[in-house]
Amino acid sequence: MLFMINFKWLKFSDLTVEQLYAVLSVRSDIFVVEQNCVFLDPDGKDSFALHLLGQEENSLLAYLRLFPPGNFENNLVFGRVLVARSSRAKGYGKKLMKELLSYCDKHYPDVAIKCSAQYQLKKFYEDFGFKVVSDVYDEDGIPHIFMQKDLSGENIKCIK
Repeated sequence: MLFMINFKWLKFSDLTVEQLYAVLSVRSDIFVVEQNCVFLDPDGKDSFALHLLGQEENSLLAYLRLFPPGNFENNLVFGRVLVARSSRAKGYGKKLMKELLSYCDKHYPDVAIKCSAQYQLKKFYEDFGFKVVSDVYDEDGIPHIFMQKDLSGENIKCIK
């Protein structure tokens, strides 16, 4: 039987206990265990974010969180982008990004989108129109860069 990934945007307050547990579990599996980074993933910011869940049947296989303008910056900021280890060869990362960009275009058409990206994923994000706006820096032992996609054509300075 062929399954398709389904995406759903949820505010923090709309996540069920099961969905929140799945989000925290898969984020911990990727960012703490797989990447061998000892840090506290629940950072107190999830309640301000919109959460994009990519599910097949009832399994969370792709995820990111998006901060609308005004919470921390005047731009859109996304992060915690992941695809579960078991689903990496299915193109879900690209589908996740397409869903993010479609949502941003629909709800925030003239707002720049920013992220702190792992340097090894530079080409992946560049394929979606993001540009590097910082030098390489270390975050939890992994080289990162700030990247930005300007939808309005303006160049907004990227600040950590």
